[in-house]
Amino acid sequence: SSGINAEYGDVEKGVVPLCYMRRVQIVEGGTFSPLVLTTTGGVGPEMDRAMKRAAKLLEDHHGEMYNEALTAIRRRLRFSLLISTLRSLRGCRTKYSPKGLNEIDFNL
Repeated sequence: SSGINAEYGDVEKGVVPLCYMRRVQIVEGGTFSPLVLTTTGGVGPEMDRAMKRAAKLLEDHHGEMYNEALTAIRRRLRFSLLISTLRSLRGCRTKYSPKGLNEIDFNL
């Protein structure tokens, strides 16, 4: 019991992710950011920052309103996850080709 608590304590303190990040930087030559999603619709802090950053970029580069861009990102992510789940459960019968970012209307 104490070993498990110690292990989870290290994760909560950020020791394990920090060691893993160093390994990824050295071995893979990149960075690692776990984009955590919960089954109830919540997101982890890094995922929240990533979505807000993407919404800010859409606001700056495409002239979209920040709140509409963030809503569109969340909606598209939810539907992408739903489609992936359904395809993994029942299989895919047709070829899927997603729309490009330029073809999406954010003012739904």
